[in-house]
Amino acid sequence: MEKIDINEILKDALFMDIDIEQPEPIITIDNKVVATMQNFICISGLPKSRKTTFVNYLIGAGLSGNCIFNMKVNINKNDKIILVDTEQSIFDFSKQIKLLKYAIKSQKLPDNFSAYLFRKYEPDTILNSIYILISEQRPKILVIDNLTELVINPNDMIESKKVIQFLKKITAEFNLVVICLLHLAKTNLQTLGNLGSYTDRGAQSVLKVTLDKETQTSTLEPQLMRSDSFFNPITIYFNTDTKQYEQTTGLTEKPQKSVINDLTDTDHYNRLGVVFRDIKELTYSELVENIKQVYGVGTNKVKQVIIPYLVGNKFLTANKGIYKFN
Repeated sequence: MEKIDINEILKDALFMDIDIEQPEPIITIDNKVVATMQNFICISGLPKSRKTTFVNYLIGAGLSGNCIFNMKVNINKNDKIILVDTEQSIFDFSKQIKLLKYAIKSQKLPDNFSAYLFRKYEPDTILNSIYILISEQRPKILVIDNLTELVINPNDMIESKKVIQFLKKITAEFNLVVICLLHLAKTNLQTLGNLGSYTDRGAQSVLKVTLDKETQTSTLEPQLMRSDSFFNPITIYFNTDTKQYEQTTGLTEKPQKSVINDLTDTDHYNRLGVVFRDIKELTYSELVENIKQVYGVGTNKVKQVIIPYLVGNKFLTANKGIYKFN
């Protein structure tokens, strides 16, 4: 067993009361700080909700230096990004890489990007391999898709805590950002098991991807932002004509006719009066749930159509994730 020097730990852990400069943001979405160095973030969603697609474009933003779907990654052109995939077969993963190359407009992957497939290996082997990888290659960003495969049982408290402590250790020791993907449980739509609970508590930002089966759009939205206010949800869809993913404006023809155009300004004021009954302010998630009940529509229509319309037409004002009825 490794001998622990408590005096060294206390010396390392002692807080020094000195001025510390605010770290430069590494990942921003809609100009909101999502990740800074020595932190990890979590992107969760149900299987096939397009979590991996959003992460692919985040990687593309880092490799190209471009802002993609309002997502920007602030690293130097030679800074390395490593992707660790724990689920996909080599054929499925190759399709993902084709999308990445399309996003960065290149026929081959750049030298500062590498990917590793660990589908057939046990959790401890994957964790040890990750540690060796980052200690040798020193990436600025590590992507783990999917965090669930780093444990035998996501409900096991000891296993789950071990993984989160591993993430805290490597982000601090190697001064990098880790992007974790994690499944949601279908029963309660919460991150899976104790692993999910520990991840949510330890992450700098927790983001969620939801798929609207009716419109075949996927929306990325913030659930927790420790370093900034919430960004506006981002919705994408696959354009079958252009054969690429595109960002929606949030105002498709069907929702406009059924939700917006049929209501007058008076109708909106009356409904918002019910939404804000006996309360002056609502968080974004509270606003979504209340509007769903009053307007009688689903979550994605509220986020993609109604809230943007109400804010854009001055029915609502938003400040740091808090909404007020004008």
